[in-house]
Amino acid sequence: MHPNTILRKEDCEVARTAEELIDRIESVDAHFRVDDRIEKELVKRFFEEIRPLGDLARHKYLGKTSIYLRPRIGNQNYHAEIIDRSSGKENIARVEIVNTHLDHDHALRMEYLGQHDGVFMSGPPAERVGTKASGGRVSIAPGTVDHQEYLDDLIATIGARTADKLSKPYPADTILAVVFDDSSLNPEDLLQLQLYFHDILSKQTLSKFCGVFILGMSGRTFLEFGETDFPRSC
Repeated sequence: MHPNTILRKEDCEVARTAEELIDRIESVDAHFRVDDRIEKELVKRFFEEIRPLGDLARHKYLGKTSIYLRPRIGNQNYHAEIIDRSSGKENIARVEIVNTHLDHDHALRMEYLGQHDGVFMSGPPAERVGTKASGGRVSIAPGTVDHQEYLDDLIATIGARTADKLSKPYPADTILAVVFDDSSLNPEDLLQLQLYFHDILSKQTLSKFCGVFILGMSGRTFLEFGETDFPRSC
C-alpha cells in the first residue's frame, strides 16, 4: 500500500475470500497502529471487529473459494457478513462480534507488553504515570490473583457481555462471535471454559442467534455451535 494512502471505510468493506481478508489485514495492520490520519472510529472497528473476522476466516474458511467475508462499518445491528456465492447468487449470514476482553486495564497491559518483553495479565491494576500524550508510561506491579478467581471472573465477564447482546434485536440469520482472551490459560482452564461454552453459553445464545462462534485471541481456541454452515436452515 502506498504510504500516502489514507485507509477509509470503503477499503475495509470489500468482500474478500478468507485468504484475501487475512492478507489484507496483515498488510494494513501497521498503518492502523501508527497513522493518525485514519478516523479513530475506524481504528477501533479494525481491532475490535475486523481482526477477529480475520481469525474466524483462518479457522473456518481457508480454501473455500465460494465463501466471502465482508466487514460492515456502520450503524446496522451486526458487524460482518459471510457470503456464499456457490449457487451463483449471494446467500448471506450476518455476524455480530462481542469482545469480552476489551477494557481499560487490558488496554494498559497490552501497551505495557508493547514496551517490554512480558506483562502480568492479572494481579494489581495497571496504572499510567502521566498522560499518554505527554509520554506517560504504564506501570504494573508484580503479582497475581488466585487463578480460579481469575477464571471465574473471566466466565462472569463473558456471560455478562453476551447477555447484553441477547437483549437486542437481530435478523434471524445472525451468528454471534464471542472473542475472549485465552492467552494466559492452561489446558485445564480451557477445558473448564469449553464445558461452560457447551453447557451454558451456547444454550443461552442459540435462543436468539442462528449459531455461535467462540474465538480465543491466541488462536488456540475455536468452537462453533448451532447453524454456522451453508446451506442455512434458519
